[in-house]
Amino acid sequence: MKSKQKLYCYVDETGQDVGSKFFIVVAVIVLSNINDERKLLSELESETKIGKSKWHKSNYKFRIKFIEGFLSKENKNLRVYFLKARKPILFYVPTLEILQKAILENRGPNTQAVVCIDGLDAFSAKKFTNALRTKNLKISLAKGVRDESEVLIRLADRWAGCLRMALFGNEPCQDLVERAKKKGLLKEV
Repeated sequence: MKSKQKLYCYVDETGQDVGSKFFIVVAVIVLSNINDERKLLSELESETKIGKSKWHKSNYKFRIKFIEGFLSKENKNLRVYFLKARKPILFYVPTLEILQKAILENRGPNTQAVVCIDGLDAFSAKKFTNALRTKNLKISLAKGVRDESEVLIRLADRWAGCLRMALFGNEPCQDLVERAKKKGLLKEV
């Protein structure tokens, strides 16, 4: 019997802010070496002085510097997916859609996914686990995490913020999004 390979998926979204016509969900997929990826991202947070701050609570200069630093790395074990949905919409609809597509695209024959969604309560986590399992996805667990404690959720948060700003016409963020797409690191679902 072959050993199971784990695929990790970290999800965050832009929230239901009134200033936007769109709801953006980001899923960061970690294909392997999760502890190495966490270490590299933590080092990048220190180097760029963004620290553990969420996108909207950090200095603009540090935001851009972090995403630029991220794009300068190899990132061969990471994939970033995003989905843009017109509002109003319940958050779980686009969240389930991005998870299904990102996991299906990256799973192997013996892969089991661990899904972590920012701010999800235990009851909702069970619902997400069951909903994903009905799509013939091997999900060991969907759970809620807080971005203050998980560097990969903070990465999803920062990409969601960058994508939102790009959508609002911010040229440096538009450039970062285009560079990430060309590099094959960022993919729209």
